[in-house]
Amino acid sequence: MANRLYKNFFARSVLLSSAIVLTTGSPAFGEDLSGIVAKARDQTENGAFADALRTLAQLPKNDVPPALAVEAGLLEATAALVTKGEAAGQTACAKAVVAAGYDPEVARDQSPKVRGVCRAAAERVRKERIEKAGVKLGDIAITAPEVAWQPVRLSAEVEKAPAWLRIVARVRSSAIEGSFDLPLAPSPDGPLRGTLDPSFIRPGATLDISLVAQDKFGDLLVTPSKQAIAVPKREALVAFGDVPGSAKVFVDDKPVELDDNGRVAVEPGKHEVSMEIDEASASAKVEVERGAIASVALSPQKGGGRTLAWIATGSAVVLGAVGGVLLGTAATRKAEIEELAAQREPGTNLPSTTYSTIKARDDERRLFANVGTGLAIGGGVVGAVAITLWLLPSGRKSAPKKDGHIWTTIQPQIGLGTVGLSGQF
Repeated sequence: MANRLYKNFFARSVLLSSAIVLTTGSPAFGEDLSGIVAKARDQTENGAFADALRTLAQLPKNDVPPALAVEAGLLEATAALVTKGEAAGQTACAKAVVAAGYDPEVARDQSPKVRGVCRAAAERVRKERIEKAGVKLGDIAITAPEVAWQPVRLSAEVEKAPAWLRIVARVRSSAIEGSFDLPLAPSPDGPLRGTLDPSFIRPGATLDISLVAQDKFGDLLVTPSKQAIAVPKREALVAFGDVPGSAKVFVDDKPVELDDNGRVAVEPGKHEVSMEIDEASASAKVEVERGAIASVALSPQKGGGRTLAWIATGSAVVLGAVGGVLLGTAATRKAEIEELAAQREPGTNLPSTTYSTIKARDDERRLFANVGTGLAIGGGVVGAVAITLWLLPSGRKSAPKKDGHIWTTIQPQIGLGTVGLSGQF
């Protein structure tokens, strides 16, 4: 029994010894990883660069914590740069760049020579990163601005854009120093889209726009081709739509020529626009903001210059008719009063109608008579205005205008015992 226990113990001891040998067979696993890096640091500081390279070679290729991997890469870059040259230094520092998340300034605290080889290494590995991702930048599409100070929309197609990649449109304006990066965001229909701020769309400026792929540290890829956009000098437009060739268009009483799209450039602010076709005309007031296009729909009416004459004629007829009805009602009330005054009590010669009844009828008669007379007079006045308007020649230049419009308003003023007319011409 004891002999058997001894044999089992001996077998277990052999296995444990074998495991220890296997475990300690690789120095990278037998020592603490931070201890290896610390040893290489001391060797580098003492100028033992070859020894430092041999020490760092004990580290595993993977599973090294990022902070240790960055320090180890920088130490290896320093030692390799001294012992093997610049190319070896770049290869070594590439490890530090990758471990630092592709930071191109990973060697910011190192010597100038190490910083130089690390920047070159970062440029190479960052370019390789985007090439391995298969990113392809398409052309950028831009809707050219129709007026200055108008927002401009951009879109671009990008193939295989990973989550860490950012796409921007780089804009340079001849009117502004420097450049501006406009981030492009995915849209529901696929392309990346963005809107350029109106402050960049200055009158007469030239915009150069290119597509740039970036990571969090800066540019990775810039498209060689640029889109050049010329911003118009005009700051606002009025659009009339389809305009007949025989039509005459006026802005603030001045004749204007429309472009092929039926538009004309104006200064931002309030304007009066009008259109004439033969004897038909129409007008409207518009307010156009800077960087905007105001659409106006004008429908010239035949004999537009006679519109006021028709209105005045109709008003005269209505006023005369109503006045005539009221005068007729007043005459009826007078006959009723005479009839009531002639009525007598049976068997006597005393009046059968009270004074208050007769007076009430007489008040109605006088009111109807006054109002009817006033309306009849008003109808006559408006009729005279209508005759004058009919005698005036039609057309835009037929009568002097103060502000491009002739406004005529006639209203009867009726009150108890009073009647009159008010008008504005």
